[in-house]
Amino acid sequence: MTKGQTYPRRGLHGAVVHEIGIRILRGELKPGDLLPTEEQLADGGNLTVSRTVLRETIKVLAAKGLVESRPKTGTRVRPRTAWNLIDPDVLAWRLETKPDRQFFQDLIEIRRILEPEIARLAATRATDEEVDALEAAFREMEAAWPAVDAYLEPDLRFHAIMLAACHNELLEQMATILRGVWRPLFTTASTPPVMERALPLHGAIVDAIRARDADASELAMLVLIDDTAGAIEMNVSNGTPQN
Repeated sequence: MTKGQTYPRRGLHGAVVHEIGIRILRGELKPGDLLPTEEQLADGGNLTVSRTVLRETIKVLAAKGLVESRPKTGTRVRPRTAWNLIDPDVLAWRLETKPDRQFFQDLIEIRRILEPEIARLAATRATDEEVDALEAAFREMEAAWPAVDAYLEPDLRFHAIMLAACHNELLEQMATILRGVWRPLFTTASTPPVMERALPLHGAIVDAIRARDADASELAMLVLIDDTAGAIEMNVSNGTPQN
């Protein structure tokens, strides 16, 4: 599994990781609770698992800070303060639990802190090839509209290209965080009307970066983030925080 990539849900192992992760995020398994045994998973979740599968599942969840194994006391859910809340899987699981407004506000705040400066740096540092790749991703978004699923991947790639175009290896280490932030936000906000409104805003970012105009690139990114924030706020207010 590469850095920043979500854990695959395919297969029994992935299904068990997902099942227990969701139970923890929903609060069905609370801090201090013992993890279910193989028998309990089979009875409660219709998952017949071996001890080996459960042991590997625990390793994955422990790496995300969700559980901890201790001799003689078993494997228990850790306090929320220990959870890796910016892990891509944890973010995705939180989205499945129909999170509250604060969850989305926190994600938007991360974007507002980081991405306008990323846009500025990309405008001054992107290579011609990176600008072309950014525009190519934008054209794929245009071609995909109004299909939400087809639109999402080039949208994610658009923002990843911009991050790489900063040519800052320390900032690139934050790619895991940002990819985990982008997916739940874009998944929640992306509806055909919102996507149609966002297309020219992405186009303005491409134009500003190609023109090497850092101020215009920063402003265009801020406008795009504000538009996404407004779309999410409307969805949450309507009681539909997910597509």
